[in-house]
Formats: sequence, structure tokens, C-alpha cells
Amino acid sequence: MAAFQRMQALCEADAGKAWGVDLCGPTLLADPATRRFVANMDGLETSLEREGAIFRGRLPDAVPVANTAVKWNGRTWTMLMLPLPQGEPALSILLMHEAWHRIQGQIGLAAAHADQEQLETEQGRLSLRLELRALAAAVAATDPDDRLRATRDALAFRAWRQARFPEARQAEDAMERHEGIAEYTGRLLSQDTAMSAHLADHLRKGDGVAAYARSFAYYTGPAYGVLLDSVSPGWREAWNRHDGLPAMLASALGLAVSAADAAFAENGARYGMDGIRAEEAARAIRQAAASAALRARLVDGPVLVAPVKGASFSFDPNRVTPLPPEGAAYATIRAATAWGVLEVEKDGLLSADWTRLSVQYAGAEAVADGLKGDGWSLALKPGWVLAPGARAGDWTIRAQD
Repeated sequence: MAAFQRMQALCEADAGKAWGVDLCGPTLLADPATRRFVANMDGLETSLEREGAIFRGRLPDAVPVANTAVKWNGRTWTMLMLPLPQGEPALSILLMHEAWHRIQGQIGLAAAHADQEQLETEQGRLSLRLELRALAAAVAATDPDDRLRATRDALAFRAWRQARFPEARQAEDAMERHEGIAEYTGRLLSQDTAMSAHLADHLRKGDGVAAYARSFAYYTGPAYGVLLDSVSPGWREAWNRHDGLPAMLASALGLAVSAADAAFAENGARYGMDGIRAEEAARAIRQAAASAALRARLVDGPVLVAPVKGASFSFDPNRVTPLPPEGAAYATIRAATAWGVLEVEKDGLLSADWTRLSVQYAGAEAVADGLKGDGWSLALKPGWVLAPGARAGDWTIRAQD
């Protein structure tokens, strides 16, 4: 298929230079509606249906259909959801982004999940939107002095935020090492002749995102990576896989970054801070009501609490609302594990440690293979049953005696 051919061509052009390994390997193109897929090679444990140079099959319910890396049938696959983007560079960016996820563990960058509570606050969103605007200016700049000034501003906006939210630096760095580096790699290897202009446009679109908790790194990661390329071309080889991208960029440029209020206000005025502040104040009022409604449904109870430690997940990273300290509400999420599958299309609360997924229990009704509630369905495997939860009115899932 054309997608497999394009992927192989991009990998051959890279020849392992970006990360020291070949990004191409086992790849599945899967239809989320039917779970049918085409693959570029056979499975190791169970043979697939061969059709010329490709292989076909249907994914079991336990395997999530998502743009991701997945272990199944004896291999670690790059999985891509159909339909694929039709145009370039979107197609090539996606192919290389997801190909990187398949090999990230090999290069010392394990998958990471870190809640970003600060990015749901007025201060956090204000500073991130200013950071995105400054990064867009830095990436688009053709004059070195303009690029340096915009880069310094972006780093200062981040420093201001992280000074006010002490745990933010570690959490943000973790997500940029995961999704940020994946998106950077996608853009780096896409053979996009207008990469800087397209990345600047991408950052401007990021300024209007409704929820940043799981999506921010798709914007900041590639920007910091590209800026590092311009000042420290060998940074990937020298990277200890722990230092944050912004810290490495500041060090490479020899910048001392201020987190002071006065500098924040002065720099912010150049990027429309007053307008952003007004927008975020209005949003905070709306979001407070939305968060209260989510908390009433998913925390105050009654709820079904599904144990999901080690489960396979798929979800929409653009529709995640932090609900500290309990975790984060996902508008859509699917969890598959030993007991079966919980499919959520209307709000599920994933605990901060990713071990519990809760849905509203009120109104739930028994169905042939499990339970169906308001915006969710539970399919249980034989040997598993519902049981009363730790709190009166709650339910959970356990192995049958």
C-alpha cells in the first residue's frame, strides 16, 4: 500500500541518523469501526491472511485501535488509524511520529504519563498560550536577533509558570520527552520543505486549544526540538534522556531566564497578554461549572470503579480535564484488560496513577455480556463479575469465586 511505501521511503532517507536506529518495522493500518487491519508483515504467534505483499486480519477486542505503538502477536507494531491523512506533510508527520513511538524504549525514552493540573488553571493557560505565541515567533523568525528574543520570551513564560507550580517542570518535561519528541521526529523526517512555516502555523493553532492537559507537548515539543537543532545540532546524540528540552535550549544559548512578575508582564505585552487574560478569565468561569458537573458524576458517586492497572488504553488527548487530586476526566476512553473492555463515550475518570477508571453508575443496566450505562458499556469476560465497591453505592469488578 502507498502508506507502507511512503513510510519505508522516509525511513530509508533517514537511514537511522535521527536516533541511531531504523524507525520502520511492523506496521498496522486499522479501521476503528470494524477492527479490521492491513499489515506490512505477518504475525509471529498467529499467521495473518496473506494478500500479495500485505497481510490482513481483525484485532481482538483487548487490543486498542489508536495511533500508537502496541505489542501484539509476537511483535511491537506501529499502529495507525484509518483513514489516514490525505495530504502532505500531514501524512508523513503522522507516519514518523507513530514510528518513533515503536522504538522510543530502545533509545532510552520510555512512554510516560503525567497529569498537567497547572494547565487547567488561569495562570497556567495564560503562560502557556504566551509561550506558544513566542515559540511561533521564534520558529518563524529569519533574523537571528528576533529568534533569540522570541526564544528568551518563550523560556521566560515557562519559567514564570513553573515557579508558581513547583511540580510542573517535571511533569511537562516528561510529556515532552514522550509526545513532544514524537511530534518533533515526525516533522524532522517528513521531508517538508516548508517545515518552519508549517510548524509556526501549528503553534498558532495550538493557541486556540480548549484543553492542554494531554495535548500541549504536541506543540511545544517540536518547537523546542527545532530550535535546539538550530543552535546545537548534535544535541540528540549528547542528550542524557533526562534533561528537559527548554533547559537544554537555555543552556545552549547561555541564557539566564527570569521568572519575575515584572519580566512576565513586560514580555507578555508583546504577545497580547491582556486579551489572553480576558479570554482565560471567562473560560475559568465556564470551566468551574463543567468541572463541578464532572466531579458530581465521577467522584461524588455512585460510580463503577474498574481496576485498570496494566490495561491497554485509547483516548482523545484533546479532551482531557484534570480533576485533582483524583485524576483526570477523559471525554472518551477505552480500557481493555484481563476482565474485558470498558468503552467510554461520555466521561470517565482515570486515577492519577492509572490504576482505576470510574464511570457514573446511576442508571446502569445489565446486558448480555456485562453492563451498559450513560455513555459507557462494559463487556466482561467469563470468570469476572461485578461486586460492591469500597464505598456504599459503588461497584467494581473482581474475579468470580
